[in-house]
Amino acid sequence: MKKKSNISGRLRVGMAGAGRITDYHLLAWRGLKTADVVAIADPLIERASDRSKDFNIPGVYDDVADMLDRENLDILDIVSPNQFHAGHVRLAAEHNIDALCQKPLTDTLAEAESLVSEVDGRIRLMVNENRRFRSDFRQIAAWLSEGRLGDVLQCQMIMNRSGYLPDKNGRRPAIYKSPAKATLKRLLILGVLIHQLDVLRYLIGPLNVIATRATRTEADLAGETLATIFMETSIGAPVVLAGNFVAPGFGVTVSDRLELIGSKASIILEPGKLRLLGPDECTVSYDMKKEYQTCFSAAIAHFTECIQTGKPFESDPHDNLETLRLVEAAYITSGLDLI
Repeated sequence: MKKKSNISGRLRVGMAGAGRITDYHLLAWRGLKTADVVAIADPLIERASDRSKDFNIPGVYDDVADMLDRENLDILDIVSPNQFHAGHVRLAAEHNIDALCQKPLTDTLAEAESLVSEVDGRIRLMVNENRRFRSDFRQIAAWLSEGRLGDVLQCQMIMNRSGYLPDKNGRRPAIYKSPAKATLKRLLILGVLIHQLDVLRYLIGPLNVIATRATRTEADLAGETLATIFMETSIGAPVVLAGNFVAPGFGVTVSDRLELIGSKASIILEPGKLRLLGPDECTVSYDMKKEYQTCFSAAIAHFTECIQTGKPFESDPHDNLETLRLVEAAYITSGLDLI
């Protein structure tokens, strides 16, 4: 077992993976005064080298285990493809290095429960479910905490995007960027709606899945492109989450709409605009392009603060298991052979 360096100074961070999303992670790390990304590993070493040049990372490797053996790291930021997450968490535990793991922790609940049981207490681990760190969701949480909505009576959330529809050239933009998604049997719920499920849990507490309807609409895609999940809160308030990957006119990026009805006031969230309706009405606007980076920057800042202070993570593995339980229940009740 590798001995940790002294984390009272600047944290030494290694990154597992050098794909497209690592840009957002690296920008977040670069914005901190308490940490430095000192090494990056990816089987495609040219990709790791490109990130190294762009972000002045001295250590470049084609193997995560080799990086962990050679570098004296405090943190492993796991941004590798889903199928490698569990292995990279185990490597971090073997080297006694705390880890931040991009969602999902694993592709199934059973795998996640086994992994958490294996590493629990050995290292500090946070799952990077960062959508809850977006500014508009933090504002909603503040209003709920202040009691401005009263009791939550009803909630519905809709996610629409067109990124899985063929464009004028016959290409599906989401698949063109990430070809492996064409073969995923768990596509919409595990790939995207896991974020919305985590946000809903963060905002309104524990949820129970009652039923799910999911559909494959594209013959050349293995997974579901439409899904509606019917849930309820601990006091029986109805919650509906609907997602659509093939919604014409909605753009290729994720577009969220949230309606939250309380006993005192209500909330409507649309892309870039949050409205509080009721006695103290107000509207707050957001730049959603900036907010995408905010998700990563705020989550990584939270992770780093907790590592240095010992505070608990918002999305520790046990919290994340609750989100994965909702994902699993959605697939079980979906009527599709996706489990």
